Amino acid sequence: MALTRSTLYMLLSTIAFILVFSAISTYVPPGSSWFWLISILYILIFMTFATIIPRLTTKRKAMEIKGSVVAKASSEEILNLMSRDMELGKELSRQSMFMILMLIVPLLMWFIFAGMIQSYLLQPFMTNSEHYMRFLGYVIFYSLLIGIIRGVTYLTTPKKLIMLVNSYEIRSDGIKAGNLVIKFPIDERRYSVEINAHRGFFEIYDKTTRYAYRFYISDVDKVRIALGKYGKIR
Repeated sequence: MALTRSTLYMLLSTIAFILVFSAISTYVPPGSSWFWLISILYILIFMTFATIIPRLTTKRKAMEIKGSVVAKASSEEILNLMSRDMELGKELSRQSMFMILMLIVPLLMWFIFAGMIQSYLLQPFMTNSEHYMRFLGYVIFYSLLIGIIRGVTYLTTPKKLIMLVNSYEIRSDGIKAGNLVIKFPIDERRYSVEINAHRGFFEIYDKTTRYAYRFYISDVDKVRIALGKYGKIR
């Protein structure tokens, strides 16, 4: 898999968080309430960054699309089209349940494994009088826990997270929807495109983030032609 900008930012921020919180924890007595408070703060910050970094990295591209407008839809038009989609409510309800699980399960895993790792695997490091040994122990501690949480999060995350687009423009050189920009021709290694004429939308699935950007449309044939001509979608 190619190393995308969001993946690189996530990797660098994870390393930075591990080092910073390990340094802080080194000077906190193991098992104290302060240690557990720092641990909880760490996982909350990590989960927050994991959610917002993919969105933040799209903002840099917001002004790159300047081609002629081929098709567009306003928020009022899209809301009207969404109201006709009888299956949308069920999809969003299922997705909301998964999102709740994505928040709860990692926190449960944290409380289950944090004490075990600290007590049975890293006790010699954390009770050592040398600060560098304690620091090394906490680096291992936070790295192991993040590895577990990333694995659990990957397993509990739906294969597709629907992101409803409330207004957009299809231009000759790409699609622009607020801060989201997808340039033409569409990179089929990263994106897949599905057109659902029956429900009145087309969907662009980002394989790197699992986000499925859904664009409701009133003229399916016009959009199909535009995506084929400019986006090079077969």
